[in-house]
Amino acid sequence: MRCHTAKMTDPGFRTKAELLKAIEESRAGLDALLKRARPDELTGRRDDAGWNVKDHLAHIAAWERSLIALLAGRSRAKAVGIDDGEYAGLDTDGINARIQAEHEERPLALILSEYQEVHEQVMYRVRRMSQEDLEKPYSHYQPDEPGEQAGAPIVGWIIGNTCGHFDEHRNAIEALLA
Repeated sequence: MRCHTAKMTDPGFRTKAELLKAIEESRAGLDALLKRARPDELTGRRDDAGWNVKDHLAHIAAWERSLIALLAGRSRAKAVGIDDGEYAGLDTDGINARIQAEHEERPLALILSEYQEVHEQVMYRVRRMSQEDLEKPYSHYQPDEPGEQAGAPIVGWIIGNTCGHFDEHRNAIEALLA
């Protein structure tokens, strides 16, 4: 469940307008679900991995911070609060466990605030990107981070850290709130 779809080779979106619409609709669905929940429902019940709704929201915000860093050419590791060297040695589940542990004791109000603020920052950046920018490879934004996906268009990482990620966690959050 803790997989993170940060890389997609065929995002399925052909235009920036389609991408923005998908992100906005996905986020609206997640936000509507959260608005129906009481605060105690966001911090109470835990899933099989030990996560409550607040943990899922902190996780989403952390990966969106990572996306902001990616687009700015900064360290994604530092954006999620992990040392670059340690980050390189962790798989996605290890990174996610570190994110969850770092935010577990933080107040719900702070997590909810960050969840909203970070998303607004992501949307500001994505709206300012051109169609050409969306088609540039990952390596254009992170030239010092080679890898087998370095030539793939950045739009895949945008999807993987926004609408794709929101949809993945919305299902888990729905189950926790059921």
